[in-house]
Amino acid sequence: MPKSTKADPSKTSKQSLRSSSNQDSTAGLKIPPRTQAKKNPTMEELLKSTGYRIPTLRRGQEVVGRVISLTHSEMLLDIGAKSEGIIFGKELNTVHDIVSKINVGDNIDAVVVYPENDAGQVVLSLKKLSSDKRWAELDEKKETEEAFDVAAVEANKGGLICEWNGIRGFLPASQLSSVPSKIEELIGKTLSVRIIELDRNTNRLIFSQKSTDVADLARIQALLSKINIGDKYVGTVTAVLPFGVFVEIEVGESGDQVTGKSGNKKSGDQDSRAPENLNKLEGLVHISEISWEKVDDPAKLFKAGQKVDVVVVSIEQALGRLNLSIKQLVEDPFAEISEKYTHDSPVGGTVMRVTPGGAFVELDDGLEGHVPVSKIPQTEAWEIGQSVECLVESVDVKARKINLVPVAKEKPILYR
Repeated sequence: MPKSTKADPSKTSKQSLRSSSNQDSTAGLKIPPRTQAKKNPTMEELLKSTGYRIPTLRRGQEVVGRVISLTHSEMLLDIGAKSEGIIFGKELNTVHDIVSKINVGDNIDAVVVYPENDAGQVVLSLKKLSSDKRWAELDEKKETEEAFDVAAVEANKGGLICEWNGIRGFLPASQLSSVPSKIEELIGKTLSVRIIELDRNTNRLIFSQKSTDVADLARIQALLSKINIGDKYVGTVTAVLPFGVFVEIEVGESGDQVTGKSGNKKSGDQDSRAPENLNKLEGLVHISEISWEKVDDPAKLFKAGQKVDVVVVSIEQALGRLNLSIKQLVEDPFAEISEKYTHDSPVGGTVMRVTPGGAFVELDDGLEGHVPVSKIPQTEAWEIGQSVECLVESVDVKARKINLVPVAKEKPILYR
């Protein structure tokens, strides 16, 4: 296993996790010049050299490290801790495009996956760095209106799901330069596209093969001016995607619904992109607006052509966007259900997700509780599917959030 390389003794050790460049270290402890002359410094001297402060790492913590070794199978980083950090296996392979541009001596950002493995090393991940860089590239491509290639991986009635460097976006059928008799014929092909919508926070990425149509945007904006937030419509699902559902509505002269209460259209079921249907608009029901409860896969709930009731929640006039909601049509059941979760009450659940910020635990009634990473004992590695016992710390009805803390399995050493 490669060891830490020598470094510039002119730089002093920092209290943060950022590695100082080119400095000798023993087990991650920085040795000042006066101590380096000794062949075997004592532990007291090593501790004194750090000011008796050795960084304590936790899962999900972001660190900065200097690359001290790089092979096709692993990368070692000096992160200023008691041992080096390591990135290997699948974690390294999934970010090969980033790793190919990294050299020994570079400082890079990483996230702690496990504070210590069997070999005493800190296991790290570069996925966040990779994701940040890729979304930054996409943002730049959108600003410059650059055309680039994507791979068509899935098809539905509304268009194609395309992938670029592991990130998926949607190419609506209306934005294809030419539509084949069967859209499935495009699966597996490489398509040249531009970005027309991008929002990393909502994982929203929309492609187009067409240049911006000023006349079409003006038509959409004119229809949007007739709509108000809170207006309700019966719409038709045109596309079901991982990040939400596209729904088409028909707007009357004054913004009223052009369909009857049953949802049967008065003007017939013509193609929404046909010239005679210029009073139609397509809006997005984001996955977070489908239901008050968590939705993992919209495809399990909807299919193209299905009628749905929606309400307008926001209008982005300049961009020609219409945002809809399904869940806003019913009362949020959280307030009533959460009344039984009082402070310090014991609850049991199953770990559903593990993130850098902590773990999400599924409770009764389909609710989720959140355990911050700072509350999870460092000696424990929670995994998806694991059963855990917790106590309710607090309930935030407005944010629909139940905060939990793990039940202590043993008393702290000082209290024994």
